[in-house]
Amino acid sequence: MQTYFRPNENFFQIIRQHLPHAVESSITLVKTGWTNIVICAFDGESEYFFRFPRNDFFARMMRKDHSFCRFIKDKVTFQVPDMQLFYDRDRPFSMHKKIQGWSLTERLKHLSRQAITNVAYDIVQFIRELDQVDPNTLPNTCNMYVSNFLDELSTVSGRPYDEEKMEVLRKEEAAEPCVVHGDFNPGNILLDQQDRMVGVIDFAFAGISSRLVDISRVLGRTTHVFQQPVLKAYHSIMHRTIPVQQIKKVVRLWNHVEEEYTAYIRLHHPEIQLPS
Repeated sequence: MQTYFRPNENFFQIIRQHLPHAVESSITLVKTGWTNIVICAFDGESEYFFRFPRNDFFARMMRKDHSFCRFIKDKVTFQVPDMQLFYDRDRPFSMHKKIQGWSLTERLKHLSRQAITNVAYDIVQFIRELDQVDPNTLPNTCNMYVSNFLDELSTVSGRPYDEEKMEVLRKEEAAEPCVVHGDFNPGNILLDQQDRMVGVIDFAFAGISSRLVDISRVLGRTTHVFQQPVLKAYHSIMHRTIPVQQIKKVVRLWNHVEEEYTAYIRLHHPEIQLPS
């Protein structure tokens, strides 16, 4: 049975069932949704995001995202989506009120030196808060190693990821497993008007992995100007020195995964807006 949605469906009709005051002119397609068809809707008072999975794999991961958000929201000091899960003919889709703010991706080039330092410490504080959660307490739907998630993700694009790069992650996970976001890139980090980190979104990759996973995702998507404050904050808050060579290896894995999935998107979903 098909559990995903296609781009040409009548999403407005589905949205109106759960947001009756929304009008069609307020519905906006977010063209950067890689794993889900993302639609922003306004009901006259607030903005909401609706996400509709693009394939069966991310239909399953949406359930994990929903479960993880509910589990983690009272364990971290930052906002996470107050996600509701609905079904349309057995196909899951989610709805949550927009967390007010801008992504770190949008603000990165405009941050002052002090703001960069502040955000770096916020980022590491979030990583620390996840690190303090006992992996054994995760709901069954979230009890998934990131390496296993990536193994399954590779079947979507139809080609296994480089086993040598994957083995680096597997060894790190076996050494010190902890709770992670899994896709802690600047696009999923939200800042408020004072350029402080206010929230985190998109927990489809979340689960169990090495503590290097989240920090490497941030470092791999930012510039040297931002990286040094993050490394300093990590040492200060986590009381650990980052193993730079291992970080570089995990960053190379993330780059590899992104390249492979980007190639899949270009071939099968040309309507998606990819980063320039």
